[in-house]
Amino acid sequence: MRALALALILTLGACQWDPPSQSARDDAVPPLTVEGYGDMRIGMPVAEARTVSGQAFDNPALEEGIPGACSEQEYTTADGDKLWLMFEGDVITRITASSEAPQTRTAQNVGVGSTDAEVRTAYQNVIEEGAHYNPAPAHNLLIWTVPDQSGLLFEVSEQGIVTAVHAGGPSIRYMEGCA
Repeated sequence: MRALALALILTLGACQWDPPSQSARDDAVPPLTVEGYGDMRIGMPVAEARTVSGQAFDNPALEEGIPGACSEQEYTTADGDKLWLMFEGDVITRITASSEAPQTRTAQNVGVGSTDAEVRTAYQNVIEEGAHYNPAPAHNLLIWTVPDQSGLLFEVSEQGIVTAVHAGGPSIRYMEGCA
């Protein structure tokens, strides 16, 4: 009888339910990293970004060469996702993937729609901070590759789902676009 009970316990233990994981990241699509997205690189001047992308990046008009000027520009990727490029002065300082970029993933295959647990599993040294506007349990997960200089910030909803990913420099911490 004990042998039967032990066999039953072992069988049930082997059948434990694992939550579905996200499908593998498409290697043909560039990942969103602290360095940028594909040919769009953090630190790239606006003139080069226009050449590389074939997009105008002028709505609202960028004030090239003016220190402190800031603008966010929509960038459509080859797979149709819409990312937001933040230009400060005349260089890209941040790239954001939000609800308009459901296919954009980091190299660790996390992005909009991922769970808090998936982010924490994919990255070490995760810093949890309160969300800018939404009440707890909403929060932000911050990963610095160079402290206060280069990293990723994941906005996580009250339901524990990533709603936006910001990649780049210190501007990943801005609350409202350029502010």
